[in-house]
Amino acid sequence: MLADAVFEGGGVKGIAFTGAIKVMEDYGYTWRNLAGTSAGAIVSSLLAVGYKANEIKNLMEELDYKKITDKRLIPLLNLGINKGLYKGDYIREWLDEKLYEKMKNKIGEKRAIKFKDLVIKGEKENLLNNRKYKRKYKLHIIAVDVTRGKMLILPEDIAYYGIDPDEFDVSLAVRMSMSIPMYFEPVVIKNGGEKFYIVDGGVMSNFPVWLFDTQGEPEWPTIGFRLLDFKKKDKNNKITNTFNYLTAVVETLLKNDINQEIVKMDNLRTIDIDYLGIKTTDFKISEEKIQELYCSGEECAKEFLRTWEDNYTTYVELRKKAMLL
Repeated sequence: MLADAVFEGGGVKGIAFTGAIKVMEDYGYTWRNLAGTSAGAIVSSLLAVGYKANEIKNLMEELDYKKITDKRLIPLLNLGINKGLYKGDYIREWLDEKLYEKMKNKIGEKRAIKFKDLVIKGEKENLLNNRKYKRKYKLHIIAVDVTRGKMLILPEDIAYYGIDPDEFDVSLAVRMSMSIPMYFEPVVIKNGGEKFYIVDGGVMSNFPVWLFDTQGEPEWPTIGFRLLDFKKKDKNNKITNTFNYLTAVVETLLKNDINQEIVKMDNLRTIDIDYLGIKTTDFKISEEKIQELYCSGEECAKEFLRTWEDNYTTYVELRKKAMLL
């Protein structure tokens, strides 16, 4: 069964996606188009080059999460100068290696995987009823240009900065999308004598489940993968120092349990995954917690499938009533 898949952002909580993907694969699903923000961008990029759920799980277990916070000598000074506590280079280098490893037989030379390597042959349709955005790219990544106050749909929107979308590195798009404000340095693009600062896509669209929607009835469904804390109670953030102030700001920016883009129709096509209260920026996560997140993804995907066929029928009917078809 064919479907498009869209993954929400959520930092280390994105580990839970792998369990859900495994269940969907076992059920017979394969992915046509993929999209994601932040952690969802990492997972969707790995799927786009051909990794399966079990392989991604192994990669997530092998990843040295402590290295993600690749500090400079004086982190707070770096925050003031470079606008982020951490460089963010490690995850891009790691992703470059893993993407190439899966595609080396196809591209031959050792180089970064580019969006031209992820083109669906023969696909000529557009996204969002806009000639600018192409369904030919198997992968789309969401980031935000805070200089211009614009959401970026990558690779197409990189053309604004004088870069050919085909030649754009997938790892750089992901690095942009995971640039959690203040935690990681933004990606800076220079063009025409001006600097543009690119940050985490979650600032504007943490769950772009709308990206592959069509005007007519879709040939195949879009399935969203979203992270929620099933037991979370409303509470105030405790702010006593600079660090937990920054943590509170990030959690607010990337808050997952309130998303104005999600309406009733989208809930019907979304796998809600319990992230068990784990913080977005818990880069010291234990192996035990990694396993718990994976199992949570599995259980939540199984629950989703119990009512999926009826829910998707309802979703299509609601779109008709909303005059979206």
